[in-house]
Amino acid sequence: MGEEKPKPIGGVWPTVKPFVNGGASGMLATCVIQPIDMIKVRIQLGQGSAVSVTKEMLKNEGVGAFYKGLSAGLLRQATYTTARLGTFRILTNKALEANDGKPLPLYQKALCGLTAGAIGACVGSPADLALIRMQADCHPTCSPRGVITQMHSMLCIGLLLMKECWLFGKVRVPLS
Repeated sequence: MGEEKPKPIGGVWPTVKPFVNGGASGMLATCVIQPIDMIKVRIQLGQGSAVSVTKEMLKNEGVGAFYKGLSAGLLRQATYTTARLGTFRILTNKALEANDGKPLPLYQKALCGLTAGAIGACVGSPADLALIRMQADCHPTCSPRGVITQMHSMLCIGLLLMKECWLFGKVRVPLS
């Protein structure tokens, strides 16, 4: 009697698992890094050094200021990281099947990574733009924009993309 290959586990979970793991890990990382990212954005807006920006944020806005834009950051990770890591897993599995289970050469791994990254960037760019707008909304020159929530920002970005697509016949995706 020959050894039988183990049957793959059926159902939806094996397909969905890389997407869920990618999204959850990205969202957890965003929760941890958000305060540092907020300080970085304020420094880029010319509000001073890291120490002075941190002191001013605490004094004027409180601890919650460090998490401004968190909802857009989580939305970005729920789209970008989920799509990127899930797609990479699917592409590498398909490439392994095509190679009869042999390890993938570097060029195939790179191609899978480039493709997954491009798909993730297309999916996550609107949420990334919403995150930047929400974080920059504290700056006096940005306040008239009135970006209050990520949904408002996403709606504006969606309308802009539809207008651009209609006017120019193509969509240009801003890469982050």
